[in-house]
Amino acid sequence: ASLHQPHSSFASHTFPSEWLHRRRKTTRSLPFPTGGLAYSHTPEHGISLFLARRSKIIHFIRHAEGTHNAANRAYGDDTPTVFSTPRSEKYTDAPLTDRGIQQCLEARYGVLLSGVKPELVVVSPLTRTLQTAHIMFHSRGLPFIVHDVCRERWGRYTCDKRRRASEVIKDMQVLYGTTHENIDFKSFAYCDEDDTKWTEKRETDESCCERGVALLHWLATRPEKEIAVVTHSSFLRHLFRAFGFSLDKRDMGELHRKSGNAELRSVTLALHRGFYPEGRWTKDGSFVPSHPSFRKGKWAAAPKEMKAMHANLRSRI
Repeated sequence: ASLHQPHSSFASHTFPSEWLHRRRKTTRSLPFPTGGLAYSHTPEHGISLFLARRSKIIHFIRHAEGTHNAANRAYGDDTPTVFSTPRSEKYTDAPLTDRGIQQCLEARYGVLLSGVKPELVVVSPLTRTLQTAHIMFHSRGLPFIVHDVCRERWGRYTCDKRRRASEVIKDMQVLYGTTHENIDFKSFAYCDEDDTKWTEKRETDESCCERGVALLHWLATRPEKEIAVVTHSSFLRHLFRAFGFSLDKRDMGELHRKSGNAELRSVTLALHRGFYPEGRWTKDGSFVPSHPSFRKGKWAAAPKEMKAMHANLRSRI
């Protein structure tokens, strides 16, 4: 998925024209301070060149079957999970069914994830995605980060309403703790105990699309080169359809079609410019990210900083 492509076709049918106009203006040119770009594209060649350090592999995974999916399938449409349907509250923050758990196990031990080797797993704060991520990626020594930006499109459907933060975290600490996982619950998610985002009105297409692009920008700042993102179908539909309209029809169809339960869709995220997380520049020209999870690879402690830290330790002993 290229951050350079305008996304005219889908947006003209679905999204407000003023949002499309703003996005076109912001995606046309992404220069470096020197005025250059991070890629070379000659249309007649049919290929583009990006430096390897300007690209990442992102594995997008939709959660496995939840109780809401099973209920909607049995009924024939989404009626069981609409907030106005009697007893729809039982699908709030729907967990996985037995079939969904089996889908995750088959993905983990089958061919689906055989070539997937992420350095980080980013996961939506809803129960079904946290379960999916745990079953698929536990015991690999991977860090997990829970992030609100990749949660499902909120509103209208009770399955997309998060339970109280303390309840979700308590349940997941048991699961993730059993297999000794390193999971960050609080840095990028669960800012509020109750789900203040969810309303009876559906999140707008514009808002969901902007969250999709915001996720890609955040992923662009990460030091990892290969990342798995466990998320939801409507969120992915909006993210993918914000790109790809200059692709071959077959590729466009593959990118834009709805994701199935426990489906993997991998893309190359190509960065047309440098992206930095929140942080500060030191006097010696090193960049220090504010959040510790970014302080590795190219943003690991500089030699000068390391020398000072360890010399200071010696002076205290």
